[in-house]
Amino acid sequence: MKIFMIVGSESGNAEMVADVVKDTLDALGHETAIFKEGGLADADLAARSIVLVITSSTGIGDIPQNIEPFFDELRDQRPDLSRVRYGLVGLGDRNYKDSFLGGPKKWDALLTELGAHRIGDRLELDATDNPCPDQDAADWVRGWIMQF
Repeated sequence: MKIFMIVGSESGNAEMVADVVKDTLDALGHETAIFKEGGLADADLAARSIVLVITSSTGIGDIPQNIEPFFDELRDQRPDLSRVRYGLVGLGDRNYKDSFLGGPKKWDALLTELGAHRIGDRLELDATDNPCPDQDAADWVRGWIMQF
């Protein structure tokens, strides 16, 4: 399968997780592409069938700066994503109670609003409970990909 990975990272943790998840999916024989910056035309999201969002938050539960312009363009242009099935890996820190996983939750809500269908539960990685988020995500993605 072809899996399009959208990666939003401020400190590099989500990017590290995405690299390990990509290696895991590649080892299982899937074709992956990582998208870390660019616009809606660059991503061609409406033409994708499987999307995996791996993102943290910044500020008060905001979208990481590297993918914020893409998120805003997606929200404003509102393409039909009814062909898209997606998964979501969110990184955060429960110590920021009100904004914990704010960025990932915004992605989840927007993709659903645009008609995309989430496959499986979203993986929520807390910095305190998940000291090895890359390995936790690699373990999760093995089960997630089997749902297709």
